[in-house]
Amino acid sequence: MIGKTRLLEILIANANRLGTALILIIIVWGCAGIPTIKEGTEGAHVRLPFVRVLLTSDHPEESITCESSFSLECIRDGKSYVYHSSQPIRFRQERGRLSIWTGRDRLGELYDEAMIIPRGNDNAMTFGRGRYRGMLRILPRGENIQIINIIHMDDYLKGVVPMEIGFFNKEEFEAIKAQAVAARTYAMSHLAQYDDEPYDLRSDVADQVYHGVNAEKDIVNLAVDETSGYVIQYRGDLINAYYHSTCGGYTDDIDEVWDKPTEPYLKATSDSGFCTWSKYFKWKETYSARQLKIMLEQYLSAERGRVIDVGDILDIYVRAHTPGGRISDLVVRTSNGNFNLGKDRIRWVFRRSSNPELILQSARFKIEISRDTAGQLAKATFNGGGYGHGVGMCQCGAIGMARQGIEYADILTHYYKNVDIVKIY
Repeated sequence: MIGKTRLLEILIANANRLGTALILIIIVWGCAGIPTIKEGTEGAHVRLPFVRVLLTSDHPEESITCESSFSLECIRDGKSYVYHSSQPIRFRQERGRLSIWTGRDRLGELYDEAMIIPRGNDNAMTFGRGRYRGMLRILPRGENIQIINIIHMDDYLKGVVPMEIGFFNKEEFEAIKAQAVAARTYAMSHLAQYDDEPYDLRSDVADQVYHGVNAEKDIVNLAVDETSGYVIQYRGDLINAYYHSTCGGYTDDIDEVWDKPTEPYLKATSDSGFCTWSKYFKWKETYSARQLKIMLEQYLSAERGRVIDVGDILDIYVRAHTPGGRISDLVVRTSNGNFNLGKDRIRWVFRRSSNPELILQSARFKIEISRDTAGQLAKATFNGGGYGHGVGMCQCGAIGMARQGIEYADILTHYYKNVDIVKIY
């Protein structure tokens, strides 16, 4: 958990990493049109608290445009060169540095990094199919370039919350607010989590899915604004605000799901039937003995780095459950020995029979075995409930609670035990 002093230290450290011209104040620039690129003197400005989000590092070249004019700060050997433009800019990795182009013209020499700072309000930047607020930092990374979005925390959340909880209406507004506070807490508790990297969060499922301006919805923006600065704390520290789609009736202890230390606020909790409306509340997957064998061998071979032959699947049964009803110890008995599987790992072993590209919906299921006339295992049916790891807030349960008129703070304290909802900015 991150306390207030450590959080301030991280924010200051992040600011110091952003370049020599960074000034941490709220600034509004004029929007006068600038027809071509020219030199300037303005530095980068960003509002506190901000977050650095990795958008891409997969391509050697990217083009970026702004809806209006922008400043471009380029750094070479510790010296800053600032330009203004309204034209598209192309960045290319070249000999471990950046070459920067506008049309067919190259801008100056090779640079160590660059920063695009839009001028004026609501002036989003675009690259690929995405639009982003804040600033974009461009860095060479091996043979490719990294693009990092430096953005105010609340603007970041406006591009996260719709991707994490979906699009809903006024009836579910309190659930959207609960999701905004949980996502803010997650983000702020994970600042500087990647040692020696110039970003705090990734924009995919490794952290929270972030799609920038394209994802924004008015009702979500309102929920983020109304909860601005609010986070979840346990005894004065930010919590690890995990959440998932559907608990299937019960959430679970974090240490029972993952190999992580126990947390007093992440405990098995009855959902009281609030997520029964979810299409994932109940589900079924049926596997032949051959499918079970293939999946188990593929997983074990990848895990152990050598080909594993488990022989024939003779039986599969559960020996222990978590407090929330998920499987903590599952045994697969084969002609070549027994294999024990447990915790959330089970979802990666037995992928969905309906779509093997996807992991199992949850580890909360019962097993029904069918045998052939010779007594051999023919198929196994998993009768399950829930979708996701089952730790922390159940999003569909939160929506169900909101539909019953329960306010966001009460939703959060239902799923996160003995916590406080605190405004920190």
